[in-house]
Amino acid sequence: QLPKGTHQWSSFLTPEELVLILQRASINVKEMAGFVHSPLTGRWSLSDDISVNFIAFGTKDGQ
Repeated sequence: QLPKGTHQWSSFLTPEELVLILQRASINVKEMAGFVHSPLTGRWSLSDDISVNFIAFGTKDGQ
């Protein structure tokens, strides 16, 4: 069991907030994807849905 306070909704970033933070650091987001877990198989897979779990890939300007 996770300790209380491990996941505080107010601490989560939206995909849009993450993009803004990365842009301010001169990082251009090249790709963003969601990922979902299947309790039936125990596997994770990529998804177009970035509303809950998501990952991003970016490159620093000039690199």
